[in-house]
This record gives sequence, structure tokens and C-alpha cells, in this order.
Amino acid sequence: MPSLTRFCMLVVLAFIPALAGAQTAANYPSRPIRVIVPFGPGGPTDIFGRLYASHLEKKYKQPAIVENKPGGGQIVATDFVVKAPADGYTLLTAANTLTYESLLNKDAPFDSTKDILPYGVIGGSGLFIAVNAGLPVKTIQEFVAWVKANPGKLNVGTVGVPTVEMEGLRDKLGLNWTNVNYKGGVAAQTALMAGEINLYTPDLNQTAPAVKDGRIKVLAFGDRQRHPGMPDVPTVAESGIGAPDFLMYVWLGMFAASGVPNDIVNKLHADVIEMQGNPDVQSKINAMGWRTNPIGVEELRKLQQASNENVKSLLAKGIKLR
Repeated sequence: MPSLTRFCMLVVLAFIPALAGAQTAANYPSRPIRVIVPFGPGGPTDIFGRLYASHLEKKYKQPAIVENKPGGGQIVATDFVVKAPADGYTLLTAANTLTYESLLNKDAPFDSTKDILPYGVIGGSGLFIAVNAGLPVKTIQEFVAWVKANPGKLNVGTVGVPTVEMEGLRDKLGLNWTNVNYKGGVAAQTALMAGEINLYTPDLNQTAPAVKDGRIKVLAFGDRQRHPGMPDVPTVAESGIGAPDFLMYVWLGMFAASGVPNDIVNKLHADVIEMQGNPDVQSKINAMGWRTNPIGVEELRKLQQASNENVKSLLAKGIKLR
């Protein structure tokens, strides 16, 4: 019996250090955090990730190290975060398209609907429906009529994958066009201005200079409200083309592996909200033509689910999204 008692005491003593170092929201973070970016330096995802990392460093006096891990769209970086310890010390800055990645790519080494979850939107922007200056339309209504009268003649620029929202609009209105894929937004925008493609869906930063020069025309905006930078451009929803619920809104946010404890996730979410209240951060995001979006975790998960259901519906109809 004494030997059994001694054994039990040794087991308890062995667990004491682990228990003492157990990670909770109260003592998080107690060491450096890694913020993983799935693209190279310089783009919006990288900029937003660095803004967030800087905020964490200032608040917690702990290093927040940004690591760029491009490759496979967002797959390489996401897989790295999913396979890291689920303790909140390896985070991901990514675009909303990540939420349905594994629905489009059956070879993805993770389940994007389960293995990794968003906990905050840093910034977002509606996208514009823009056409080459030579296309004989001035409004979104004229555009729809032209496409119906010229089935298959419209070339639409896409980056990485066809825009899910535009594919949904095509399905809803019974339109017919050809998608032309480009490796990046700059290449697609250049092709639009040159007339190699007829339509592309850029953000304000890409749109404004080309509109001013007369190289492209903007027909509609994909957010719920008009963009303050282009108040004369109507939203798709208000244009009366039969798509009152249309929303083409891209957001960049923070993700964590699904195993990270809820109390830490909630703390990280609060940090995103706090950061968005910083006037300096807001001005930097607004200068890019984006806006902050202090959305709650549960609402964000509902948006993720709705997006996934939309993708599943399109795939079930045989619409090719990749």
C-alpha cells in the first residue's frame, strides 16, 4: 500500500507543472504569437495581418511575429495553422474565400468548414462590377440586356477562382459568359483596361484611377450601401435587375484552429474589435478603400455557413467554380 500511495503522489506531482502552465484567457498570451499570412508581403492580407500583430504587441508586450507562407492560394498557410498546437499562439490572416476552400478543392489537406474558424473581420469591401470602356452599356440594366442578346460573347476576368457571387448572379439571371483566369488582381485589371476581357470585379483602389482616365466604366457596387468614394454608382440590389439580395463583399479576417479554447478565441475577437476602434488603424484601412467591420463571432460563423450553403447550391447545379 505505501508503494501505491507513493506512486499516486508521483503522478500528481508530475501533473502540477502542466496544470500550472495551462493556457487560459487569464494568462494569455504569455509568449510570442505567430501571425501567418497566406500571401507574400505588400498586399491587403499582409497589411492587415501586420496591423493586427502590431496591436497585439502593444497591448500585451509580447512579440507578434508575422510569417508569410504563400502557396496553393491559401492552402499552405492554412494547413500550417491547422497542424500547429491549438493553443492560440499560431493564428491566420486570410480572405473569406478560405471558409469554403475544401468544398472547391477536395484535395485540400484540411476541412475548411470545421478545422479552422474565423473569429474577427479586420476589414472588408464591396466589389464593383466594372466593364471595359468599349462595351456598349452604361448601366447594369443595359449590361444584363446586352449579355442576354450576346450569349457567350462576354469575357469575365477572375483571379484564382470565378467569383462565387458573380456565378450565382449568372445562374439567377440566366446569363452566359466565359471566365478568363488571371494570377492576380493587377493582371486582371490591366486586361480589362486593354480590352482583353469585358468585365472584372475590382475594389475601389483598383477602380477609381481607371474610371477617372476613362478606361473602364463602373456599372454597380456589390455591397448593401453605395460606396462613399463613388456615391453615384448604384448597388446591384437597388438596380432592379432581379437580384435584391445580391452581395459581393470580400473581407479579410483572423482565423484560429477549431481546437483553440473558446475563452481564448473570445479574447482574440475582443482584440480585433478594440483594434478597429483605433483611429489610426481605421484611417489606414479606409485609405485602402476598405472599411472596418466589428462583427461578432456568432454572426461571423452564420455568414460562413450561409456562404458555404451558397457554394454547395451552385456546385449541386453543376456550376464549375474551380
